[in-house]
Formats: sequence, structure tokens, C-alpha cells
Amino acid sequence: MKKLAFALCCVAGLLGAPNARAFVMIGPMDVAEVSSGGIDFNYTDDLGGPKDLKTFFRWNTPMLTYAFDASFMQYFGLEGREAVKEAFTIVNDFFENDDYSGVSALDYTKHGFRSNYNTTWENRTAKEAGIIDIKSLVLGMVINQLGLGNPHRYAFGARSITTNASGTQLNFNVRLRNFDPITFKPTSVINGVTYSYRLIHDAPPSAGFTVAPTFADMEEFTTDTSGNAWTSVAGIVDAFYGNTAIYWTDQPTLFGFGIFYSGKYAMGGQYKPRHALTYDDAGGLHYLYRKNNIVYENLDPNVALIIPANFLPTYAIAVFPNGSPRQYPDPSGTSGAYIPRRNSGIIPGLPITSSLPAQAPPALVDVALRGGIDKMQFIEQPFDSFLGITFSATNHIWTDRFVSTNGQNVGGLNNTTPGASAYIGIPTLAWFEQTVGRGIFQPDIIFVADELGVSPDGVPIAFNRTDSLAWIDNYTNNLGPVQILTTNVGPGLIVGPMQYTFTKLGEGFEVIWSGEASVVGNTNSYSLWGHIKGPGPNDVVTFPNDAQMHILENVLTPATAVPTITRIYDAGQDNILTRTQEALTIEGQLLNSVEHIQIMNGNLVVQTISGSQVQLFIKSHQQIVIPAGVINELAEGAAASRTVRVWNTLGASTASTTKIGIYTGLPVITGTSRDNLTFDRTQTLTVYGYGFKSGQISGANDGNSTLTYFRMEKSDGTMVFPASGNSTEVAFEIRSDTEAVLPLSAIANNIADGSNRRLRVARGGGTTELAVTNNVALIANITTKPVIATLAWDSSNNFRRDEAIDINGTALNTAYRIELVNTDGSSLSPVMTVDLPAAGVTVDDNGSRIQISRDVFYTTQADGNATKKQFKVFNVIGNTDLNSTLAFNVNAQPTVLFVAGFTTPNTFNRDATTGDDVTLTGTNLKNVNAIVMVDENGTALPNTPAISLPNPGVTIADNSIVIDTQTAQFLNGSSGDSNATSLFRRFALTGPRTPVYTAQDQRFYVGVPPKYTSYSGLTSSSTSSAVNYRRDNNTFTVNGSGLGVISTVEIVDVNGNTVAANTSISTDTGVTSVSNAQFTIAANSFPNANLVDVASNSTRRLKITTPFGIIVSDNNSSGTFSVSATPAYLGNAAATFAGGGYDGGSNTYDLSNGSLVINGSNFLGVKTIRFEDNASTPNVSITASVDPAAPPAGITFNSTGTQITITKQYISDNNSSWADVNATNARVIRLTTAADQNGTSQQINTQP
Repeated sequence: MKKLAFALCCVAGLLGAPNARAFVMIGPMDVAEVSSGGIDFNYTDDLGGPKDLKTFFRWNTPMLTYAFDASFMQYFGLEGREAVKEAFTIVNDFFENDDYSGVSALDYTKHGFRSNYNTTWENRTAKEAGIIDIKSLVLGMVINQLGLGNPHRYAFGARSITTNASGTQLNFNVRLRNFDPITFKPTSVINGVTYSYRLIHDAPPSAGFTVAPTFADMEEFTTDTSGNAWTSVAGIVDAFYGNTAIYWTDQPTLFGFGIFYSGKYAMGGQYKPRHALTYDDAGGLHYLYRKNNIVYENLDPNVALIIPANFLPTYAIAVFPNGSPRQYPDPSGTSGAYIPRRNSGIIPGLPITSSLPAQAPPALVDVALRGGIDKMQFIEQPFDSFLGITFSATNHIWTDRFVSTNGQNVGGLNNTTPGASAYIGIPTLAWFEQTVGRGIFQPDIIFVADELGVSPDGVPIAFNRTDSLAWIDNYTNNLGPVQILTTNVGPGLIVGPMQYTFTKLGEGFEVIWSGEASVVGNTNSYSLWGHIKGPGPNDVVTFPNDAQMHILENVLTPATAVPTITRIYDAGQDNILTRTQEALTIEGQLLNSVEHIQIMNGNLVVQTISGSQVQLFIKSHQQIVIPAGVINELAEGAAASRTVRVWNTLGASTASTTKIGIYTGLPVITGTSRDNLTFDRTQTLTVYGYGFKSGQISGANDGNSTLTYFRMEKSDGTMVFPASGNSTEVAFEIRSDTEAVLPLSAIANNIADGSNRRLRVARGGGTTELAVTNNVALIANITTKPVIATLAWDSSNNFRRDEAIDINGTALNTAYRIELVNTDGSSLSPVMTVDLPAAGVTVDDNGSRIQISRDVFYTTQADGNATKKQFKVFNVIGNTDLNSTLAFNVNAQPTVLFVAGFTTPNTFNRDATTGDDVTLTGTNLKNVNAIVMVDENGTALPNTPAISLPNPGVTIADNSIVIDTQTAQFLNGSSGDSNATSLFRRFALTGPRTPVYTAQDQRFYVGVPPKYTSYSGLTSSSTSSAVNYRRDNNTFTVNGSGLGVISTVEIVDVNGNTVAANTSISTDTGVTSVSNAQFTIAANSFPNANLVDVASNSTRRLKITTPFGIIVSDNNSSGTFSVSATPAYLGNAAATFAGGGYDGGSNTYDLSNGSLVINGSNFLGVKTIRFEDNASTPNVSITASVDPAAPPAGITFNSTGTQITITKQYISDNNSSWADVNATNARVIRLTTAADQNGTSQQINTQP
């Protein structure tokens, strides 16, 4: 026979325990809910799948019966019956107890359920023997049968499937149907543990969606380490495979071999039987069965009406039949309104012509709005005997409450108008009651033991239970008048009967054959079922019990005589019983009826063994075996001084003729109060076992009278405490032979700290006197409140998050959380924690060190330079205290990625009024303590222009630094301004880590908007205060500020407007930046300069453009000027002169023939035209003061300043003699500029 396949779950969890918890309800589902697109969603439980609110299934019968079939009693016996009754006791106690009556009165906090997240315990003996606790299994099955499903399996579930347009992806619609017990809202938290989910399926792995799965499931998982994962009682049954089509990655229950649920181990602070249910189980049952959870539902078909409901209001009773026993009595008597007759006549019915409606027979109100039943009780209703087959029938009557909606609201009865009649108006909803009952002719639940065979894969089937096919669906009763498309099942009614059948696995032996010629057999039986009562090795009863039939036989056919003892003997058969190491065997007759065993010293009883444990010692009606550890120190005695006597209900046997001595032997530990748990070494430790006391019988060499020594070992037997010697002496508190207490701080230091520790005790100091290291549970951890002694940090006492760090101290083992906190102990916002276990964190087993790898703390809320932080380590005992000497700043290496905020690209205007607000983006920027300007190569600038942080004008976040230039100015900022020899800048971010620089390809100019002060280098007029820019000769010097980088310089008109296009210059074409306060313009720098020439005083200004702004020289004497250059003529007279009156062949201007035209350049800056001869002292015939922009009549200048036209009329009117040349003196034209520079033309002949 193959062993039952049983997968144990992984206990896992997440950060901390949130306040929400939840439950799942179970019941039949519509076919449209369980699959979609040919993919089954793995809703394969025999009771259905997860239900939405108000589609639940529940009972509305307040009492159910259960019974045990003969097959069950023969296999499991009285002990099995007791185990099942304990399960029902838990449920009964939940619904009704001394603290509250009915779940509607349940208060989670007041009644001990609010934090009752885990009620499991482990019996190591049962675990290693592969024993399953039948009490816990039955408890889980009953909770399912009450309507609760496994939240660890059904919290998340697929609802439907769609595909994308190309059919390459599947979109699973997922529902969360796990509900909070207080808000009834969906939540992913179960018993304080947060779960997520993942898609698992049976499709082959592929790149993209190629083959659709046949099965898919949304599997819950968690990384929680609190120990409270997978603990719901409603999930117990899923420890057994069979109702899933896909292998579970995480078994959705904590239940397994050796695990049992008990109210004694509850977390909520109360320890009644009902507290074996976890918080979520209690919340689910409270939701289902509370009085105000109202839905339309019918009654069990087996329910009959006992007393009908009275729907009439009090004022209508007088005129309606059956309203009261005093009016219109009920002939049937069923209403209690029966009046004895005075003769043989019967009460006539009402006449059909009556104005009142005829009386109808009372009817059971079946389908109606009902609340939860509030209380339920499970009652054992036996067969005619333990091995009988005839069920003892019974009945049950109760009050059914429902809401009436039948329109029986009678009005108009107090209307006194003649002829008025009563009418039936709009119904008023109200609670009504009817008395109902049912006859119970078969048990609602029956327990059976049978050979269940094996599953298709060859694994034995552990149990079967009745499925949900008979459950009654009331979905249509809860629909409105409008047909809807939603398919659903529920709310509904759970009905019986139910049968729980458990396998008889264990009867026989197991031989594994793999094709060998022969295999040697064995007689090792295999036990699957057991009743686990506690954590100790003696707390397990396995089934079947070899003596079970003998005990049953005595119950069925009680003994008619007292038992007899033939002999007694110890395991060594030397008549000296070492009570802690040897069993005592009693042989005789009628021993299966024994209820008490007494150890005798002559006629004096020194120990009596009674109770149910005696049944555990009975092997048959001829043998009782008392295992080691049962007989106590009071029974000890010298050789041949002790006898045994046994009792049954008829009396005592005679004392055994065999006499033995009883010595103590070595102490034996069966467990401690901290088995599989963490032991705080500063606290006491309760030790369980036997041999903790000794009678010190002469010759027994049993050591001291009580425990006096102990030591701690690793699981491999290596001693860890004390540091030397065999053990250390301590003053135990000896409570009994089976219980002792290790005093406070018995382990004086941390050398015992670590995992999987074993306690050994002794009544003497020698190694051979130490307790036997039998197969007992280990102490999971020894530790105490953690202490941080030192930190391995950098030379500046900083915690670099991106580098590894060691936390050194004591009792750091069992750490489950490391938190960075403020120096006052308050948490950061948001809280900055790492919950253990976590990738990158290693805790030394002895608790002396925690190693934290780089980037484990990856969030940045602790970063900075101003406020220090501390580590706070939490373990299961407590947390570390604050230590100001261990405070530190937190940082990580910053990076800077981008610079933004410049109004003009790549130009930082640092002006306090109009400047740019700069944004630097990157990572880990909160530890930057200065922003420094450097040159484009990263080289420091003179005087270090920088902003020190913190600064009220700088906002720092982890990923950005924003400089409000109006508030935050760079110290020595002008030293950072760009200039002709050093144009570009970058930002350097400095702090406790390596400085980082903005990228070279994001380099930028730095400066402020230009300001104009004055100019110099221009030509002053000799005759006035006017100033002229002699552009072909002057070096134009401009003074001001913000002039380090010049973009363009342009000569503009007095209003600042452009005079002519393409006349500006830059540092590439004549501008030289001397400093931030000055630049110069070389002569002949302006292109097309002739277009800006002007002779009028103060008509030109200078427009200066930099990357940071534009400024125009002042519109006053310090900023205005005229512009000119020395006039120039063409190469010869024939080219220079033209016009209608000029003959180039003879170089003669004939006044009578027309105008004179003068060609050349730089004419727009001319202020005077002189008509002269060529004498050494010229004779000036005409002197014309001109403004080329507005010349006098008869004189015109072209727009480019290259031509002057003078009419013959102008010459005639002013002095025509210039046109009458004599033989000796030719004529010339002399042009004088605004700068008093003269240009004299070639000679020309003239004639009138």
C-alpha cells in the first residue's frame, strides 16, 4: 500500500500585519463562472467555489445531529469519537457560550478574536510519524459545511477571459472575493497577512501565447514571515490533494502532519474551545449567520409548521378569524385557539356570503426574507449502541423569524362611516414568527470508516465527504422583475444529510516491490490518523489502537468480576524499574476493564493512575503496559518493596505477587514552553518531562533530589552554554516531577543565542547524568531584546545605502525588521523598513551581526545632511534602544542627469530679479551639500562660486534640485560668469560622496543681463559738444557690467531701432571683450557701416546683445553719438563726377547743361559741402551746411551715401562764379564730416 501523498505548506509572509483580515464563502457556482474560452479555472472543490457577497450558502436549521457508524467505532473507537466531539464542541462554543449567545452579539475584540490569527501548534512526534489530527480535520470540514471556503485558495480567482485582436494574448479577468469581517469589503489580507497572486496553468512554456491551457488558476502567495500565513481553519481540507487540477506552488494551508488546532494556543488572549477558530473564520461565520444578514430563502424541505404566524395587527384581531383564541376559534386546535365543545356538534365554518374573507387553513411561510439563524448547535444522537445500526430518532422545534412582504396590512377598521369596509393597503415590512420543527429519523452528519481505495495516480484516498449537489439555490427568489444577463448561483440553503468517510489506511504492512526476485517483508504498520491533544510525545493517540476492540468489548459487555494480576515486570526484567527509562508491564485477566492503576508500598497506595490515559495503556484484556515517565517519584522504593493493584467498576484486584523496586533514572525532557518558538533568555523557561524529582533510593545512584544542572546545545549536540565544563548549576523551580522552571536570566550572556537549540537538564554535574536527548522539539531560537553595539560605516560616520554595512551587537537573531528612524525614535514618512528575510540581508545565527548588502534600503526618505538617523532592529522579543553615539547621516552616491530651466538654451541667467530657476535632475540628490560652478572641464573657478545647502531658495528632493534664483544666489557668483577666455560652465554637486558634474554636452553660459554705463574713444567736435564715432579710425570702448560674453553689437537710431540690416558685429568681427565690465570695437568693424552714418548730433546709439539680455546705450550725452567716416571719391575725376552738365572727356562741368553728380563713399556722415578752387589757399565759392538725411533744396544724397546730386539751379542761386573757371585755377569739391574730417575731390573744369 502506498502512503498518502501529503504536501506541507511553506510558511511565508509580508511586512508587518495590517489591520484588515478576511474570509471567503463557498458554494455551488454557475457553469459560466468556472470556465471560459475552453479554459477551466480550477474551481474543483466538492463544495463549489468562492461566492460574492449575498450569494452565499448557509443553514437555517439551528440544530443538527451527528452520529458514528459502527465502522467508525470499530476503527477509531472511543478516542476517535472523543476527537470528533471536540471538533463539534469548538463550533458549538462559538455559537453559544457564557460570554455571548448567538453570533450577532459577537464582539471580535471583547471576545478574543480580534488578533487571533493563528491557533495551530505542532506535535513533533506526530509530525515525524506522519500523523494527521482527525479532530482538526473534522473541524475544518464542519467549517466548510457551514459555508466558508479556503481564503488561501480562493481569495483571488479568474472570472472570464478575453483575447487581444491578434489572438496573441489572453486577458484574465480576476475577482477578489475575500471579504473583511468588519467592512465586508474585498481585501487581500488574511489573518493579518497580505497576499498577492500569480497565474499558474498547464500550458507548455513558450515565447508568446501559442497553446491555450486547459486549466488555469490564480494562486495566492505571500512573503510573510510572521508565522501567521495559511492559518485559516477553513483551509484545512486543502492539505489533501484531489480537488485541484494544478500542482500548488504553495500549499494553501498550514495544516499537515503533526499540526493541530486548539483554543489553548490562541493568539487573541482568550483560550476557550471556540478560540481554535481564527479571526477570519469567526468573521466569516459572523457574517453568514448574523440576524441582520437578510436574503430571500426557503426552509429545509423536511421542516413542518407547528404554530403559524399571526400577521394581523392588534386592532384587527377582533374582526378577523384566528386572530385570538377568543374569537373564531380554530377547530383543528393547531393555533392554540381550541375551545371545548358542549355537545357533539362541530363548529360550523363561516358562511360564504359573509362580508369577511373566509378563513384559510394555516400555511407554512416557506420562501421569505430571513436573517441568519444566529445560533447553531451540533448534538450527538447515538445509534442503539456503539456498534449498533438502529438510529435513535428525535425531533427539534424552534421559532422561525422572517420579514412579511405579503401585503397583509389591513386598514380602515376604525372608520365609523356607515357602510365603510376594511381594505388591504400597501404592505409594511415587519418581522413575524412561526413555530416550526422537524423530525430527525437519520443523523444529519454520520461518520464512517471504510476502505476508500486509491486515486487514479495510485495515491490512497484519505477521506470522502458529501458534496453540494443537494444544496438549494435561491438565486431566482432574489431576482427582481427585470431579466438580467448575469449568471449566478446563490444565495442558497445548505441541507443534509452528510457523510464523512475516513480511510482505514494503517491496517496491515507495506512492502515495496520494484521487480526484485524477492523482497523481505516487515511488520511496520503505518498510521495516518491520530488524536493530537498537545505538543508532547504522550499527547498523541494513533488509530487504529491495538486495544480498541478490547475496550469496546468491555463497554458493550461490561466485566462481571474484578481484574486479576498474574505478574508485573520491567523492561529489563530484573525487578528494578527505572521509571524514566523503562515501561512496566502488567499481565492478568479482565485488564481491558481497568480504570485505575495503583502502585503499592505494602498496603499503602503511593501513586494512583486514573483517567482516559489508562485506556492508552491497555493492550488487550490480558495486558497493560505503563510507558516510562508515567510513574512518579512518590512511587519510588527499594528493591522488592513495590506491588501493583488495578481497579475496575466492580472493585480492586489483589496486589501483584511480584514485587519490584522503583528507581528514578535519568531525567527526560518531553518539551518546553518555547518548543519551536523563540526563548527570551532573560525570562523563565518552563520545562516538561519527567524525572525532575528523585526519591534518592539507597543504592539507586540517582543523583540529587531535584534538577540542579542544565546546558544548551546545538541540534548536533555541540554545547553552546556554558562556555566550559559539562553543565552549569542553577536553582530550578521544581513544580512537580513533570514540570520545572528555569529561572530568569539563567543564561547569563549571549553565547547560547542562535537557532535550533536543545535544553538538557540533570540532577548532577556529570555528563552521564544529563537528560536523554530523545526525539523532542527544539527551541527555535534563543535570544533577547536586541542591542546594537557598533556599526561598520565610513570615516565620516555615514551610512552609505549603496554600500554594504554591518550592524554588530547581541541578540540580533530572530530579527524580522530593520528600520531607519529619526534620532527621537519616530518613524520616517513613509516608514523605511526592510522586513526579513530579505535578499541582501544576512543575520548571523548567533545574533552577533547583521550584514546588509548595498541597495537593500533603496528608498531615499532618510537621505540628507541635516538630520541624523539611527537603526532600529526588531526581533520577536523587542527592539533596540536608541543610542545617540550611533546616529548617522544616510546617503548614496548621487548622479545628475539633466539641467533644465534656462529661458535661453544653454544659458544660465543668474540675475536675482530676472534670472532663471534651474532644475537639476538625477538620483540620490538629498545628500548634496553644495552646488558649485566649475568650468567646462570641471576645473574649479576662482573664488569658488557656490550655493551652500540647505538654503531657503533651494528645494531638494531625491531626484531633483530646484534653485529659485530670486532667493538663492551663488556666493561669488560673478566669478562664475562666462568671459571671452572661459565661456562655458558646468554644475558640480558636492557632499559626503564623490562630487558629480552635469554632463559636458549640457554645458552653459553664466552671466547676468548687460548694463550700460558709458563709452569712450570717440571723436569730439571741435566746435560743439557733439561726439562722433569716426568708425574708420576710432576704437569704440564701452563700459558697463554683464559684458563678458557679447553676442552682437549694433548701431541703432535714437529710438533704439535698427537703421539698416546686416550691420551688427560680434566678437568674431571686431568686438573684443576686455572684461565683464568692458568691451572694445575696433575701427572698420561694422559691415555696411555706410548705411548707419549720420551727421546729426546724438542720433545714434549702441545696441548690445548678450546671451542674458539686450541693452541700448543711454539716450543722452553719455550714450548717443553721430557716425561718420572720411569721405572717399572714386579713382579719377571722370569716375567721381557725373551728371547732365558734366563731360567726362574734357573733365568739364557746364553749368548750363544740368546737374553735377559726385560719386564716392561715406557721404551720409557729411555735414558741410564746400565748392572751392585748387589754390593753395582755396577760394570758397559756396559753403553748404547739410544733413544728408534732410539736405537743402537742390542737394540730394542717395540712401547708401555713395552719391551726391547738386542741381545747376543750386549753384546758380548760391554762387555761379564757381562754374566760371579761369585759366589758372581749376575747381574742387571738399566734403567735411561730422568728425571734421575732410575729403577733397579731384580737380574739375567748369564753365557757365
